[in-house]
Amino acid sequence: MNKQQWYAWHSVAGIKLSILICFILITGTLAVVSHELDWATNQAKRVFPTVESSKINWSLVYQSARQRQTDHVITTINAPIDNWFAVEVIRINDDEQRYRQFFHPETGEYQGEGRWYNWQRFFRMTHRHLMMPTIIGTTIVCIVGLLMFFSLISGFFLIPKWWKKFFVKPRTGNSKTFWNDCHRLFGLWSSWLLLVVCLTGVWYLVEIWGLNASFPEQVDTITTENQPIVIPSQQVFNTMVTSVARHHDMAIKQIILPSKRRNAVIIQGQNDTMLVRDRANNLVFNPVNGEVLSKRFAQDQSIHIRISEAADPLHFGVFYGISTKILYFFFGIVLSALAVSGTYLYGLRHAKLHREELRRIKKSWQAAYKGMSFGKWLSILLILISIVITIILFNHFALI
Repeated sequence: MNKQQWYAWHSVAGIKLSILICFILITGTLAVVSHELDWATNQAKRVFPTVESSKINWSLVYQSARQRQTDHVITTINAPIDNWFAVEVIRINDDEQRYRQFFHPETGEYQGEGRWYNWQRFFRMTHRHLMMPTIIGTTIVCIVGLLMFFSLISGFFLIPKWWKKFFVKPRTGNSKTFWNDCHRLFGLWSSWLLLVVCLTGVWYLVEIWGLNASFPEQVDTITTENQPIVIPSQQVFNTMVTSVARHHDMAIKQIILPSKRRNAVIIQGQNDTMLVRDRANNLVFNPVNGEVLSKRFAQDQSIHIRISEAADPLHFGVFYGISTKILYFFFGIVLSALAVSGTYLYGLRHAKLHREELRRIKKSWQAAYKGMSFGKWLSILLILISIVITIILFNHFALI
């Protein structure tokens, strides 16, 4: 194809669903720092920078949690995201709704509560599947990711010797030239992130339609279906945590307590294996006596599993703590600016503007909006559905 044909396909891929693309990119950028947004808006999550996660006093946290709302089941205990976060305990109340409690990681002191549907849940669920049923919403988002991937590839064919253009200052001769140069710069500098999120997005699409990786089966129950849930005693809990610390090279990130689904304790975490979710490393314990039932570690798993486990850390930039989050957040803003500038540039190129036109900006956006055709109504419909479901969920499941 020649340059004009590449431009035509590049424009079609970018403009038709540009409203939805911008929405997905912005929510994804904010999803990277969604835990930090919760930290900023909920005082109970904050602690003065304290010990590393491997030094958390899990025993005191569990003891303190058991002393509060004793009739509310504890399902999960999560390690702090960073050393200025509190330990998070997930419980289920009398209405079968989940909510959060926060405890100091060193003293186990109770610090307050938080609702289940917080900023982290909102941005992750909106970005991942538009608040819709997972298979439907994820498929839609991943298809949009394929369009962005095509825009990325076609964009390189539109920039001669693109590898020399990273530090070329935008020209200011006229608005069309200026925004063309800005769009080119935004694209070049954010291309690595767009490539990462698009490839992982394709992987999510493949997984959700049947090619997902499955871990080897583990022993994760000690009782029959009709027997009651076993709540580990303080002594047994201490035994399990001590066993992980003494005999297994794994920093605890999450402790999953017995439930109706599986009557065992699962402790998950991280070791020296790079780019894996916490679930890739775990030990399963008997909640009655603290005996190890089974274990698995990421370094022993298949290539298929390792690729699957690397998807989330790469997609959200959580593999090296706050430093990679900041990096992803900054370039996520650049990537969002790329989508906005591309839409505006399309409008500039297709609006019939006079040299002295006073309403250039308005007419350019109108031309871009017209160029979206049916795509704008589809984008608006999907975003409205996402917002309506959000309002229903956040109001119905509000913590009272």
